[in-house]
Amino acid sequence: MLTMSAEDSISPASSIGSSVADILADLLAKGFRRTHALTCLLNEMAADPRPRALAEWAALPSLRERNAVTLYRLMLRLEQAGVVRRVNLGDRAQCFQLLLPGPAPDYLVCTSCGGLETVETPPEVRTVEVNLAEKAGWKAVRRELELFGLCPQCAQNDPPPEGNHSQSQSFPMS
Repeated sequence: MLTMSAEDSISPASSIGSSVADILADLLAKGFRRTHALTCLLNEMAADPRPRALAEWAALPSLRERNAVTLYRLMLRLEQAGVVRRVNLGDRAQCFQLLLPGPAPDYLVCTSCGGLETVETPPEVRTVEVNLAEKAGWKAVRRELELFGLCPQCAQNDPPPEGNHSQSQSFPMS
């Protein structure tokens, strides 16, 4: 395993770079080693925060030379450390996403083409989340919301069967 020296850089000075630097510092304090694979994976995940399958992360130029098993084990360790979350995108392979400060994004997932859109969740959802946690006596509750359906393009090409007209509410997309 290639280990990086202290002189190796993270990312250009930016909010993404400082987030990666903060995450890396926390991981080092938890016993992680500063490896080239760890630093490259964190940089790639911070630069493009969309959830991706492990094969997609491994195909990126900075990670191509890394062994897929090594990347998978690293991803699982990052998930256990609370730095990465696994995102359920239906029938697709397991996808992973870096947890950056702030609420985790929620998604609309197309069941036909696999398209993914970030949805701006209304504040009422957070209120329901807090109320449910309080009633049940739970602490440190987090919410992950993925809504499945057909994107506008797939819906136009493959309309739902007759009699399956559900009411939907639209939310602003980011």
